[in-house]
Amino acid sequence: MTQRSTLSDASFTRRRLLCTAGAALVAAGLPAGAIRAQSATTITMWGNHPEWKDPMEEILQAFQKANPDVAVQFTAIPGPDYPTKLQTSVAGGAPSDVLGELEGSIIVQASAGGDLPYLDLTGKVDVSQLTDTARSQVEVGGKVYGAPLASYTVGIAYQKPIFQKHGLTPPKTWAELKDVAQKLKDAGETPIVLGAKDGVHPYFMYIGLVSAVLGPDGFAQLRRGERKLSDPDLVAAAQLLLDLQPYYQPGFQATDYVTAKAIFANGKGAMEVAGTADFTGYRQVNPNADLGFIAWPGPSEGLYSTNTGMELLYTVSKTASADKQAAATKLVAWLATKEAQQLVSDKIALPVNKEVTGSSDPIRQETVAARGKDVTVWYDLPETNKTLDQTSKIQGGLWTGRLNAQQFAEQMQSVITPSGAAATPSS
Repeated sequence: MTQRSTLSDASFTRRRLLCTAGAALVAAGLPAGAIRAQSATTITMWGNHPEWKDPMEEILQAFQKANPDVAVQFTAIPGPDYPTKLQTSVAGGAPSDVLGELEGSIIVQASAGGDLPYLDLTGKVDVSQLTDTARSQVEVGGKVYGAPLASYTVGIAYQKPIFQKHGLTPPKTWAELKDVAQKLKDAGETPIVLGAKDGVHPYFMYIGLVSAVLGPDGFAQLRRGERKLSDPDLVAAAQLLLDLQPYYQPGFQATDYVTAKAIFANGKGAMEVAGTADFTGYRQVNPNADLGFIAWPGPSEGLYSTNTGMELLYTVSKTASADKQAAATKLVAWLATKEAQQLVSDKIALPVNKEVTGSSDPIRQETVAARGKDVTVWYDLPETNKTLDQTSKIQGGLWTGRLNAQQFAEQMQSVITPSGAAATPSS
């Protein structure tokens, strides 16, 4: 989940600072090794999680230690601003050297053909150890274009102290979800924190509840056109989103994603739509937050799902100079390795290398344990990638009564483009 709030200034790594201070070190008579970074090729890299800036610097320092001929200048851009920044920079021929494409975009662009803004890295980036989901995002038609930074899984975060205080257990069915929400409301708690202003939370909640009905096999049927969001059992998911309205915090329609996160992190609500990437932000707001994670419950026990997607897909800009392209390729190739992905797993989000199975972070361990019937985040795939924009456009109609659940589902179905088969990694 990638909506963020504040713009960070360009942040320089320790190696970059040494590089700019090189002349002064020489003048001071310091040893030549102290200014080794002065000859490094400096490349730019953008991220869309400002709250990840410090851990990203740590990860990049590990890369630079192993590759002293490369210095990385990392800039964190708020998630809401990132798509526009990316589109404008690519159109103007001046994106970052390590080009961070949005999840799902490589499949769409490469499948459409034409001139791509990034290099073909086939043979230069080893994707053989990436998870199938990660690999399918960066390998199209037998060509490799990059590596994802990380993955994330979306479900429900809950406040363990609030649940313990009221003797409640996390819900496993829709009926239990409504029952728990009512008990929390009766006890004076805000059951669910929802940031509906920018549409992110309603979107993930909707696709999560639908995915819990469909499961992976049903979602494949949706992509092939064999299932429709207007099917009665899937309309029921939209109805639940509407039925839970009395349990959202007051003013939820005017609350944006970032504000909702802060409300929840401070213990002002018991449950919230959450992805793995959100937990770093929760801890920045409240280091003492004691949170748990569960999958999306379904209409009956045994039906559940999580939604997993990719963070930025890092590629190499076609407009970068040759020396910067070579340096950027080193970094992108390194991001796919077990070493890099273990750091990712420990510091920011879920890894994309299947050899990395553990994490020093308990909440990420809990998230992995909650997965089982996992469905790809819908906007990562060509058939369903217009659903996020559609939700943003029409979700307000649910809250105002302009749309009922059936009408909402029909409008969501209208942007599904069925294919003959599901996208899979190339062999």
